[in-house]
Amino acid sequence: MTLAGGSLHAQQDVQFTQYMNNRIFFNPGMAGSSEAISLNSGHRSQWVGFDNAPVTQNINVELPVDKLHGGILLNITNDQIGFFQDISAALGYAYQMNLGMGTLGLGLSVDFRNKNVRNALWIYPENGNDPAVFNPTASAMAPELNFGSYYSTENWFVGLSSNRLLQGAQSLSSVTGGTARYRSVMHYYLMGGYRFDLPSIGISLQPTTLLKTDISSGNLHGDFNVNAVIRDKIYAGLGFRTQDAYSLMAGYQIMPSLRLTYSYDITTSELAGFSGGSHEVFVNYQFTIEIPPRINGSYRNVRFL
Repeated sequence: MTLAGGSLHAQQDVQFTQYMNNRIFFNPGMAGSSEAISLNSGHRSQWVGFDNAPVTQNINVELPVDKLHGGILLNITNDQIGFFQDISAALGYAYQMNLGMGTLGLGLSVDFRNKNVRNALWIYPENGNDPAVFNPTASAMAPELNFGSYYSTENWFVGLSSNRLLQGAQSLSSVTGGTARYRSVMHYYLMGGYRFDLPSIGISLQPTTLLKTDISSGNLHGDFNVNAVIRDKIYAGLGFRTQDAYSLMAGYQIMPSLRLTYSYDITTSELAGFSGGSHEVFVNYQFTIEIPPRINGSYRNVRFL
């Protein structure tokens, strides 16, 4: 028993139930594909009822630029779990090209990730000088790269992406004065969806899926959702995440450019008896800026100043 040991594995990236409303977070190849400026903001409170449960905020901006034949993106995320806080800021570009009946986007983003230990109150079993234990105020930053390919048509989309390509390591000071290392591993995402329009009853059905894995742990997880859009105004949906939760979603198109959506996760894992579920809210604002063409000619003013 003294020599016996084991390991624990978990994803490093955050997860969102409303991934279909936040695709650019997972795939930088989407930047510029919507041909409109898109501002997206979301908040997720996971496993409500646990002390120091995961809480995540994400803000991203997508800006199409015709002269660059694509678009640029800015993605900022704040994630807190336990005594750890991860803040990341990514800036990227995607090249958009016409291909077949749709558009193919190839995108790359540079992601600066900062990991903080926020006044941790570690409880030591016996030895208070374990070199693997982070200093209660440790902090470190490391750059990462994210790549994505995204193909979309009028009725369907599919995307394949990978995050943390550099698999960088962050050195956090330990309680002994040395360093404890935190290393990233690559994450892979496969996303797709289709839209079925039913004009006779004014409803559009939109099934989507997101498959995700970090390969190193050997685990493959999936999110499966079906959303109904009624009269282009009201959103309602059901979803399922393997080994984790069922989800309910509702939303409203407040204005043609402004949408608000909410989702609630019903935990199905062994945490169900202790968790009050997970809450998630997203606000999306999408608009275009039209500059009128310049009219050639001369203008005269009869007044003398």
